[in-house]
Amino acid sequence: MNESLELGFEVSKLLAHSGYPADAPAFSITWGQIAAEIARIVIAHNLPSGQLTEETVVTLADDIRRDIQQLDPLNWREVVLDRVMTSRAINPALWEPEYEPDEGPLVEQYENATRLGDDESYWVDGGESADFFNE
Repeated sequence: MNESLELGFEVSKLLAHSGYPADAPAFSITWGQIAAEIARIVIAHNLPSGQLTEETVVTLADDIRRDIQQLDPLNWREVVLDRVMTSRAINPALWEPEYEPDEGPLVEQYENATRLGDDESYWVDGGESADFFNE
């Protein structure tokens, strides 16, 4: 371990002498790169660009910054993709509730009855007088 620290110090001195100070960041992402990635994602996925209001973009930028700091910054493009695709404002189709089209009052009555465990009382009795059993 001590040998590793010494070698790390020597490498740092060599880098600093060549213009790479130890306290300078080795990796950075600009907001211009993030903006370009957001635009690429919106276009590539046919999302409505009109949804990119100032409020939406600022909220998105705050979320992206937080996620990049908490997660692996080298995967910043995946963070931007995830944030854009899961944004309610940008991708509202993802958040639309699933619904069944109205199938009529009998179906509604049956669905309500089955929730109560009384599904027999809402179905018409198809007895012999209904001619369901004619052969």
